[in-house]
Amino acid sequence: MMPSTLTTVLIRILSNPPKLATVSALFIATAGLSGFTMAADEIDNDDFEDGFYYEDAFSANEHADTRPFISIDALLGGQTLEKIEFENGEVDKIRAGSGVSFSLGIAHLMFEKRVDVGIKAGYLFDLITAQNSKGDESVLSFTRFPIDIFSHFWAGRHIWGGGLTAHLDPKFTSRETADNARYHNAYGAYVEYLFHFTGTGSSLGVKFLTIDYKNKKTNEVSDGSSLGITFSQMF
Repeated sequence: MMPSTLTTVLIRILSNPPKLATVSALFIATAGLSGFTMAADEIDNDDFEDGFYYEDAFSANEHADTRPFISIDALLGGQTLEKIEFENGEVDKIRAGSGVSFSLGIAHLMFEKRVDVGIKAGYLFDLITAQNSKGDESVLSFTRFPIDIFSHFWAGRHIWGGGLTAHLDPKFTSRETADNARYHNAYGAYVEYLFHFTGTGSSLGVKFLTIDYKNKKTNEVSDGSSLGITFSQMF
């Protein structure tokens, strides 16, 4: 059986952002036309509000001051917790920093919608399943419940920021062995960059997380630092 993890699949799905060539072409055409008509026509002041230019920058009408959102992260990295060897000789590993997370949050925009602050909570997990020729399955998983407090600076379509995170009830489970382990609640920090697709509420970017997990029984510390892709959809 060939190895496959949910983390690898979602990274491939999320790493294909839409092209923006059409938007750029419309912006250039509009700017060129304005140069010919400015001398004859009066500029409509309603096209500008609070310093936002709707053709390119973050639109003041696109989102309310406070908005809910969902986010998906696909992360890779960290210390190996356990591994599975497949019948073809290949090996797959559960790492302390790897996993896929689904989160729900709320953010508030301020300072003319150039800065946001917010909170989100979700479920972060990694899962490996192997099956031999007899049909016996071996399943490894590492789960935790992250809660993040964050802030970002919006520079047009570019979003820079990060936050503090708490991972509650980290737990490693092996269905076929006795290598199950529980960890203390872990605390860390992360930084991220996202590109905002104007008019869609969608953002796609990269994220770096640093965190450690301490085993409750052995007091062994596992490095959970990771790098990955992050996606968010605002409403």
